Amino acid sequence: MKFKTVTILVIGLMIVSALPAIAQDINFNFVGSGARARGMGGAFISVADDATAISWNPAGLATLEKPEGSVVGYYTSSKYTLDIGDISRDYSESHLAFNFGSVAYPLQASGKNVVIAGAYQRLVDLYWKNEGTDMIGDYTEEVKGGIDAISPGAAIQITPEIAVGAAFNIWTGGIDYTLDYPDSPDNNTDEPNVDKFSGFNVNIGALAQFQKIKLGAVVKTPLSITDKYEFGSDTYKDKIKFPMTYGFGASFAPNENLTLAADVDIRPYSNTDWEDDQNDTTYSMNFDNTTQFRVGMEYLFVGEKTIFPVRLGFHTEPLLKNPLYTMDENTGEEFDTEKVTGKYFSGGFGVIFGNIWVDAAYEYGSLKVDGEANGPSDGVTYKEQVHNVILSAIVHFD
Repeated sequence: MKFKTVTILVIGLMIVSALPAIAQDINFNFVGSGARARGMGGAFISVADDATAISWNPAGLATLEKPEGSVVGYYTSSKYTLDIGDISRDYSESHLAFNFGSVAYPLQASGKNVVIAGAYQRLVDLYWKNEGTDMIGDYTEEVKGGIDAISPGAAIQITPEIAVGAAFNIWTGGIDYTLDYPDSPDNNTDEPNVDKFSGFNVNIGALAQFQKIKLGAVVKTPLSITDKYEFGSDTYKDKIKFPMTYGFGASFAPNENLTLAADVDIRPYSNTDWEDDQNDTTYSMNFDNTTQFRVGMEYLFVGEKTIFPVRLGFHTEPLLKNPLYTMDENTGEEFDTEKVTGKYFSGGFGVIFGNIWVDAAYEYGSLKVDGEANGPSDGVTYKEQVHNVILSAIVHFD
């Protein structure tokens, strides 16, 4: 099973049968983890002051004064709707998964705070499950797995105001695809189709604090993700090659209780290529350049023994391609389509008591695309609705 872009060929009513493929499409909006950050809409590049910092801005690790560990899990539920004229088709899926874990340990070197850390993150979750009926009978189609990163990293506080850091991302993971006909007398069940992913890149971050204002920046070096899979008796290693990307953030804390933050991620994805090993050919992915915006706030209600943070946020979710497009059947050339961007609203809260921080966040995302079909229908509308619940805990060790 190769990489799928966020595209679907619309040819009349044939698109109705292709809806489950939309749910498999890979979202390459790589972001960090943690319920605190996600509750703030992901506006965390300049905040980055806890054990999840390695996934947002590794320079933020240098602010840690005690050893810390974190763990993050999430529940996601998605619904996809495709309307073609008077015909409507829905597809939905939901599941619970482990998302992130990290440890960080501060040291002193020449009077400067140096922090070493390591993390695991599931950056792209590719799980989906579909049940239906075809000419053979009832079937269950399922994909398990995703694209992960194992990230050792380090940061140093160069001056009281300036810190730098880096995370070295070892990309791994894979997917298992199965197609099962449980009631078929011929036991028409496919053996699992296994893909394995690998790659490497580096996230380099900087953080500066000037009284009530903090500024952050992250540069992510070019990334090549290799997809190793079997096709017949042969084994192939295709690659999808992403360019360098950039992220910038700023936050303002007018007092000790309130933080306001904003981020922008710039991704020149039009330079993304796919090396097809089977055909020994390199293709342009024809992705759009994307820019993601994130804003958020955090307010701390301080009690005698506990602190109760409350958070709100918003971020955009730009697609690399319009999921509804048409193609010239003679030349294979795609017609120009409008860029599509989803909108996500988030909120969250937490409890800080002693050395333990517990946080929860909720995200609601929506997307609507209107297009035209090449068949007898007058129009096509594709909609997404996504609900995410993120839970995380951070432990500070004395």
